Amino acid sequence: MPAQIDAVRYQKSPLQAAYPLKASFAWGRFVRYIELGDDGFASRQVDAYENGFLVRYDREHWEDQFGTLADFRFGETWLKNWGEPHLILRTEFEHQWSQAALSPPFVSRTPSPTARAPWLSLFESGRWHGQA
Repeated sequence: MPAQIDAVRYQKSPLQAAYPLKASFAWGRFVRYIELGDDGFASRQVDAYENGFLVRYDREHWEDQFGTLADFRFGETWLKNWGEPHLILRTEFEHQWSQAALSPPFVSRTPSPTARAPWLSLFESGRWHGQA
């Protein structure tokens, strides 16, 4: 799968609806910038909101009061739910990643759960029966 992932490793989503149950809901819609890991899951992500705030996630800090790391594996379900990604260069992703550390939500984000992201644990255990 790594060869297939290399073609879409850095991407951004079409405009996404705000998370209804998160503190970021009032910030408006957002664009999700994603770096895919060799396993097809997001390894790092930046959500860029309409109000200008940026939040970021990785596999260590995968959830907080503002949002969560994408839990779909890249494939049909990903495309069905989030639409065709727009491919971007790694430099564009890295710029968003570094800017997110300067955004006001970065200093007020809550710690991520100490447990590993459940979808990654399932996948790595071989018990993943999720999306294609």
